[in-house]
Amino acid sequence: MPLGAMNRSSQVWNVIVEKFERRLASWQQQYLSLGGRLTLINSVLDSIPTYFMSLLLMPAKVKQRLDKIRRDFLWEGNNKDHKIHLVKWAKVTLPKQYGGLGIKDLALHNKCLLLKWHWRYNQEAAGLWKEVIQAKYGSDSYWGSNKVSTSYGTGVWRDIRKLWEKFFSDASLMVGNGEHIQFLKDIWLGDTPLMNVFPSIFQIASHPDSTISQYREDNVWNLILRRNLNDWELEEVFSLMATIQTSAINSQRRDKLIWRHNRDGSYTVKACYLQQSSKKTVIDQWPWKLIWRTKLPPKVICFSWITLKDSCLTQNNLMRRKFQIVNRCYMCLCNSESINHLFLHCTVATGLWNMFFSLFGLTWVMPRSLREAFVCWSSWKVGKSVKHIWSLVPACILWCLWTERNKRCFDGTPTPISTFKARCLITLFGWVNLSPVLSVDSFLEFISSIDLCC
Repeated sequence: MPLGAMNRSSQVWNVIVEKFERRLASWQQQYLSLGGRLTLINSVLDSIPTYFMSLLLMPAKVKQRLDKIRRDFLWEGNNKDHKIHLVKWAKVTLPKQYGGLGIKDLALHNKCLLLKWHWRYNQEAAGLWKEVIQAKYGSDSYWGSNKVSTSYGTGVWRDIRKLWEKFFSDASLMVGNGEHIQFLKDIWLGDTPLMNVFPSIFQIASHPDSTISQYREDNVWNLILRRNLNDWELEEVFSLMATIQTSAINSQRRDKLIWRHNRDGSYTVKACYLQQSSKKTVIDQWPWKLIWRTKLPPKVICFSWITLKDSCLTQNNLMRRKFQIVNRCYMCLCNSESINHLFLHCTVATGLWNMFFSLFGLTWVMPRSLREAFVCWSSWKVGKSVKHIWSLVPACILWCLWTERNKRCFDGTPTPISTFKARCLITLFGWVNLSPVLSVDSFLEFISSIDLCC
């Protein structure tokens, strides 16, 4: 990071953009599937700006540039020809459990990294950086510094301090000895400071900034007021005393700040990112773990994700994108080609599903949609030793149907049904052998393992 640079200038981030471009250039000669490109984005590109984002607020211009680089690489690879971006970027950048590909939303990740400083401010009793902040900006509370009002100097802490209210809205104060929690101003009982619940008492308090421990004497509550109470104020005092009597004060324990969205009360960037992502309007509550937990090649998992998002380029979806084509299924040559028809209700697809039902010795009524089929398939009880094979079948069916469909579409050479079904079994057999969970030595042993274990 260059010393003395303007922290809000997009030029500071040029080094990050250059690193992105150098990484892409090093992958130029490699043929990468969608799954491979996704892995590189998640493991390499998304980690490059982490240090900068933990200190500086990323300018919108830089975010747009980095998003474009990642978006183009994901859908187009290193191909100079423009390709269709199948799913909206806002959905792609959701966590996998919410229907995305797990690619980081840079703006949200940036905010979560900056929020970590507020957690560190409260957890680190001594630190040179904290002493500098307190000396420069002051602090009217144990839990945070004052707002940054100066217009000169670096704006690093100014941007971080602006997120304080956001951080504290998701945090709570756990009362210990009461030495650091302000009795009237901090939120320690309920969701509102006592000064808002009991405004009359706040107005006549001798020391509004006093801590809880200063309002107690010999383990007894003692209100410190500037004057005697009027008759109409007694009811509010009685109500306050009834409220605070239920609070537990432990003189042997320090006051503590806890973050409400983690089980152990600690703040982590990952937990904050997931919590903030869950508030987005584009989240998809379908159980996406059904595809991400399977032991399959990444390109197959990504294709299953695209298909279940109804974004695979069937004739129906091409027409929705304003392509002027004749909508006809390449497999049965009878109906229009939609996601649910091609992968579920087409006669070729139905025959493939039925073949696996027969191998597993099951009968099943075909669901209306592909998503329903995946959920029903995962909920079916099968033998423990064959459960892994069972979990791979739906993705195998999708992959084989799509490759055969493309062969018929672009080459005009349909594969005989018996050969096509055998090829699907061989594909599944190869994926089973790739997994350390279950390995079989021959194709016949693979088939017999299905029959015997169900």
